[in-house]
Amino acid sequence: MRSKALPVLLALALAACGGDGGAGPADTAVTGGTTAIPTPGLPVTYVGPDGVETRVSDATRIVTLSGDMTEIIFALGLGPNIVGCDLSSVYPEEAKQIDKVGVEFVLVAEGVLAQTPTLVIGDEDARPLEAIAQIRQAGIPVVIFPRFMGLEAPAEKIRSVARVLGVDEAGEALAEQVQAEIDAAVASAGTVETRPRVALIYQASADTTLMLGPNSVMDGLFTAVGAVDVGPTAGADAHAPLSAEALVAGDPEVIVTAERGLNRYLGGIEGFLALPGVAQTTAGREGRILVYEDLFLLGLGPRTGQLLARLFADLHPEAAAGS
Repeated sequence: MRSKALPVLLALALAACGGDGGAGPADTAVTGGTTAIPTPGLPVTYVGPDGVETRVSDATRIVTLSGDMTEIIFALGLGPNIVGCDLSSVYPEEAKQIDKVGVEFVLVAEGVLAQTPTLVIGDEDARPLEAIAQIRQAGIPVVIFPRFMGLEAPAEKIRSVARVLGVDEAGEALAEQVQAEIDAAVASAGTVETRPRVALIYQASADTTLMLGPNSVMDGLFTAVGAVDVGPTAGADAHAPLSAEALVAGDPEVIVTAERGLNRYLGGIEGFLALPGVAQTTAGREGRILVYEDLFLLGLGPRTGQLLARLFADLHPEAAAGS
């Protein structure tokens, strides 16, 4: 399990608006926990990567600390049980209506406790540890998952979340569906002969531009859709400040980015093309910039198969049209 790129996901956590990320799970009404769905599969006991044993006996009032966990719980049909979530929880649309408790990386225990949760769910990026300890000292079970990376991550996350919620059967069905979508996208990519060079550039803040490479949330995804990730050529390990020289040396034919940073900090495609080195690449000269909603692109959640299918179609339009 590799560390997520902290600046990337911190910026994502601040994205309090969503976009067209492709089709997702069916809409579920949010009621602030007033019509919470009981989970008869509880109680369960979970031991996290932090070594803490947590007994989960009530999942009727959940606070999630990351957008991918929120999306998974909605996809499992338990969206009404979420009474608080972090700012990266922008999908499905109903998640935007749920009370926000801050950002996973700079938690304040009081914001979480104010929702009177019966369960808090996050991962190893939840910080500071003192806030987690304070929530636990208040008697609230806190489940901390490891960082799941790679093409198997979505199904692993789904099964893990489903287990602690006592809905293993629903989790297995969803995991199998998502993995089938991922496998289908990978199989389609196996039919192409050309492999375009691709880079992922993320505008994390007004003055922070990053290039993601191996060991980031995108690890293996470009390869899976029949593309060559120029992150290693550009010297990126997980993430690195954008270097014009390294980017030009990698010369991506396509550049992928997320819509929030593009729109909020750069003012759109014109501002993106003005980033150092971008206009000097094949992608920049030909205007081949692919823009996706942040959580859809970086969440490694239930829509990962749909992301791969979209990437394949956008990177190989002729092959996609003939499939």
